[in-house]
Amino acid sequence: VHWGLLITVLDYAILIFYVYIGFSLRNWLVLIFALTQIIPLAYFEFVMKAHIEVTPAFVVDHLALVMTLVISIIGSLVCIYAIRYMYDHEHHLHLEKSKQSRFLFWLVLFLGAMNGLVFANNLVWLYFFWEVTTLCCYQLISHDRTEIAIKNAARALWMNATGGTAFICAIIYLYSTQGGAAALSMQNIIGGTLQGSLILLPVALLCYTGCTKAAQMPFQTWLLGAMVAPTPVSALLHSSTMVKAGVYLVLRLAPAFAGTYLSTIIAMVGAFTFFATSALAISQTTGKRVLAYSTIANLGLIIACAGINTPLAIAAAILL
Repeated sequence: VHWGLLITVLDYAILIFYVYIGFSLRNWLVLIFALTQIIPLAYFEFVMKAHIEVTPAFVVDHLALVMTLVISIIGSLVCIYAIRYMYDHEHHLHLEKSKQSRFLFWLVLFLGAMNGLVFANNLVWLYFFWEVTTLCCYQLISHDRTEIAIKNAARALWMNATGGTAFICAIIYLYSTQGGAAALSMQNIIGGTLQGSLILLPVALLCYTGCTKAAQMPFQTWLLGAMVAPTPVSALLHSSTMVKAGVYLVLRLAPAFAGTYLSTIIAMVGAFTFFATSALAISQTTGKRVLAYSTIANLGLIIACAGINTPLAIAAAILL
């Protein structure tokens, strides 16, 4: 219960920080999507008086192990690379005061939140780790504090915040229609224990959340904008974190939408993203944009495999 209270307090702290960013940057999209999370969350906590005790809070299975190996191995290599890179980066910018410690703090927090996200069985806890990765993404993209870095970080923030809003709506719907906290267990959602003709609605909302984080079209622009950040940030966003959180969530939910129209829609979204961004990658002239578009194309292929939803397609998605 105490851990749940702490996570709730930290949820509000993160969202209030988003509101502050929206006001300070005069970015109304950031402000609007921060409020569309705070208001439903407050309704869930204080009006519905939700009591969230999901056991087990964390589940470790084969998919989680594959993901945590990617996060821990690739993420650790990026952090090691960042130590020397940021020294040279700051020397090049002639900074009077080093910001390396702050940069590495956000990198490591990012990796910790990703591991929490992968293991979380409680949807409310999963939402918390989801928002921590979004917060870290904003801080890392805007690290150099140039005008374009702050602008692109804000775009990444509001695009991912639309997914956060969908996530909150899915939690409220599940809790109110499926009989309480048990409906907020990921194992129950994918295990087919929840009933009702509209159970696909919250699953669709969660898949939408995954697609925003995975930079599927039309949300690909935030990942392209992230390229203005120092190279370790690009490496981290494109490899072990953020974008992989999106495809992980869709893959995790695959059993819940198997054999439905939603599965077909997800396959089409992934396939279209794969085709369109592959074509765009070919036409680029700068290395970073080629990498960005080809990354999004691969993510689209993973989403398409999750939508095809046969055992072989799921295996291919995990391999990719």
